[in-house]
Amino acid sequence: MEVFAEIMKYIQTFEKYGCKEYENGTKLYGHAPFIAPKAYSFRVFSALSEQEVAKLEQDMNREIPIVYRSFLTKNANGLNLFNTTLCFYGLRKSYCRSLEATPEPFSLLELNKFERPKNSKESYFFIGGYDSDLSKLYINIEDGTVHFCKRWDATSLLKWNSFEEMILLETRRLLTLHNDRGELLVPHEKTLPI
Repeated sequence: MEVFAEIMKYIQTFEKYGCKEYENGTKLYGHAPFIAPKAYSFRVFSALSEQEVAKLEQDMNREIPIVYRSFLTKNANGLNLFNTTLCFYGLRKSYCRSLEATPEPFSLLELNKFERPKNSKESYFFIGGYDSDLSKLYINIEDGTVHFCKRWDATSLLKWNSFEEMILLETRRLLTLHNDRGELLVPHEKTLPI
């Protein structure tokens, strides 16, 4: 995904503020002590194997849309932008809360099996969301569009043509709301796309 290469260029500019890599390849960028002593602005979780994705699909009892499956296996098992301002979910392998534990993404299984908003259609595959109000993002597998909705209501409030378009435009937009160090320049609720 060429779009992901562009996003990684943005994220890697934060390496100058500190970077931490774990044995499994998960990488944190931009140490952010203004958030918390051990916080980082970005978390890029190491990509999944095809077998891990197949097991996740089995556990969810549904297929992952091809574009998101490709993201999980070729790019990252989830991604956190500006701490947890915008998160893309993946396979959570552990719930260990130790500060020394390898960071894990938020769970696609939880999101798609137990936290689906009302009026969600079967064709909606939830991929992540925003921490300001716990609103969500989903891919409509019927046409590949991505939608923004409230936490407990799947009514689309904003639509992008594709996953690639959404992740690139949202990354660029969030960059404009933070200074070069990663500190938020606007009230937290302004991090939402609408």
